[in-house]
Amino acid sequence: MCQQFYLPIGLFYPYNRIVLVLYVKEVSGLTIQEQTISRNELHKPFSIPRILLLLRNEPILTTLFILGIFIRIYGIAAFPAGLNQDEASIGYDAFAILNYGIDRNGSFLPIHLIAWGSGQNALYAYFSMPFIWLFGLNAFSIRIVSALAGVATLFLFLYAAKRFIPNHRAAVIASFVIVICPWHIMMSRWALESNLLPALVLLAVCFALKALNNPKWLFAFSAVMAISLYAYGTAYFFVPLFVISIYALFIIKRLITVWQLAANVIAAFVLGIPIALFVLINRLSSDAIHAVFTIPKLTVPRVESVSSVFGSEMISSSFHNMKRFLEIIISQNDGLLWNAIPTYGYMYPIALPLIVLGLAVTAKLLKSKLDAAQLIIMLWLVFAISLGFILSDANINRINIVFYPLLLLTAAGLAWLIDKEKWLGRLAVVMLAGYFLFFTNYYFKEYPKQIGPMFFEGLGEAIQYASDATDGTVYITDKINMPYIYVLVNEKVNPHDFMDTVVYSNPGGAFQQVQSFGRYRFGQPVIQEGEKAAYLMSSGDALPEDISKYKVKHFKQYLVLTER
Repeated sequence: MCQQFYLPIGLFYPYNRIVLVLYVKEVSGLTIQEQTISRNELHKPFSIPRILLLLRNEPILTTLFILGIFIRIYGIAAFPAGLNQDEASIGYDAFAILNYGIDRNGSFLPIHLIAWGSGQNALYAYFSMPFIWLFGLNAFSIRIVSALAGVATLFLFLYAAKRFIPNHRAAVIASFVIVICPWHIMMSRWALESNLLPALVLLAVCFALKALNNPKWLFAFSAVMAISLYAYGTAYFFVPLFVISIYALFIIKRLITVWQLAANVIAAFVLGIPIALFVLINRLSSDAIHAVFTIPKLTVPRVESVSSVFGSEMISSSFHNMKRFLEIIISQNDGLLWNAIPTYGYMYPIALPLIVLGLAVTAKLLKSKLDAAQLIIMLWLVFAISLGFILSDANINRINIVFYPLLLLTAAGLAWLIDKEKWLGRLAVVMLAGYFLFFTNYYFKEYPKQIGPMFFEGLGEAIQYASDATDGTVYITDKINMPYIYVLVNEKVNPHDFMDTVVYSNPGGAFQQVQSFGRYRFGQPVIQEGEKAAYLMSSGDALPEDISKYKVKHFKQYLVLTER
């Protein structure tokens, strides 16, 4: 008789409490649905009907996916509180290109954004445009691409896990791992453009896995990997190595012909030409190219500041870089609250032994049989780890390409543990569920109080109020990272007007500071007696001695002063 146990997972939110009870059968796994589907169909690559059938026949799996989707979509405009300056930057440039054809630096349909000066990847901006067109420029329309990418990768991860883990419970276990993963939840809920890269690579890997059975799908792999070059700078190093290794695997396995290989190489090369020209222009300090689209020249190529590959001490610094990389992987924390919450990390402390166990199990399987699907995932892991040698100041978002392989190893380790050491496996599941419960409670109740000030919560409303309060000058405190971008976002400023009036305090810098544009002035606000002006100040700024002369309006950590 099949043994069974109950796994409670609680979700606590500021305004409501949702309790989910999962009924888990110890040895059922996917047995029910495997009785209704042939073994050949069970392992059929990337079939949408197959995934839908899985969800229909497996209530546990369906419940996990509903939970995963909900926790990635719920309240994305409000959690995390505020708006990060990089989110505001990518959102405004998307708005400007959508409505005026240029970004805030005047580049027409740029393949890469100049942004602050040292650049910002453009792909996220282009993906955001349909939502900005539909919903206007706001936190929701800026973040929805990340949320949808998070939802899509739940399904992609399930498919990759079914090919990677030779276990009939793989679908449920892998879905459990990805649904409760703090890194994946946090990444899905704010609009950091670099987080498109791991999603695109996961999609490309799924196409490569599908190509093992139908080589025509390798074109999709090649195309998506080429497109990922526009998602984040670390792709410049990772993509060529990984793509070449996959091509080599397919040739060695005799899955494609030389002509098919040539066609894939040409397709990837053509799609990658613009970004290759961008790298060359900025490496050689050449002029920007203005044609059907713009290949811009940055003030300072940021890739050189975050990578030691062009440095004179590349070899000696590589060991220091790898040390930092391993510190992040082991500690599960990079010190940046928007990337990981201490105590929970990217996958809870219990994940580390599961990763090691999953690696050992996979290595043993590869030693006995060189499975192509497992080899593809391991190649991904190897080249992702190799980035650690060249990233001079690693943090979680800069090494984000490594986490999907680590999560697959976590699932593999957990699957083995449930099979071989049932009580330890059960304990691991309960511990992971417990961590998830506390993480979710913390994220929606306590985390906003911490991240709100870092993401300038209340600033947008303060800018709108100050702008409406006067037709004159608006003085804005400099105790904000790049305060001008929040004016552009909240006032929907015409980029031509911005370009015509902007004054930089450090023109040509890697992060150009705006001193003024239009009627907005940025710096320490100094009260101008008798001037019809509005003053947006931080709660820590010094107020006038006779505050009774002014009307004061508070917005979280900011306040606006206007003369009565």
